[in-house]
Amino acid sequence: MARRPIPSDPDPVLDMSPMIDMSFLLLVYFLVTSTLEPTEADLAMTMPTSMSDGTSKVEIDMMTVEVNAAGQVVLNDEVLDTDPANREVPMLTDRLRTYVESAKLTDSEPMVIIAADDAAKGQRFVDVLNALADPTVNINRVTITGFSEE
Repeated sequence: MARRPIPSDPDPVLDMSPMIDMSFLLLVYFLVTSTLEPTEADLAMTMPTSMSDGTSKVEIDMMTVEVNAAGQVVLNDEVLDTDPANREVPMLTDRLRTYVESAKLTDSEPMVIIAADDAAKGQRFVDVLNALADPTVNINRVTITGFSEE
């Protein structure tokens, strides 16, 4: 068996252009065949901004203060001040103060509906009005209505 002679060229040359062409073809193939998942591309979410554009104004609900026949003050179906002999209504005043602060944060006007039972004492109704007129509360938009417990 005869051996091939060793080439006399001291620096063998390897042509890299076909390798570069093949790598670009593979890159193009993977880019074209890959797909983006729709959940990653666009979630279609609108995030709140710190700037108010006036279109999405937050409004707070009106509060309903009831004075029942027993003289109890009920705020949004929660009994607050139950002693009709006490002219102060501290729990109501505290809740109204919190309501006014939240209304200021949303740039809306605080509104209160006072529903007094027809059999309730007038003084308890005046106590609720005094709580609304308290300098720390100062709610001016008030609707007065009557009801009768059955």
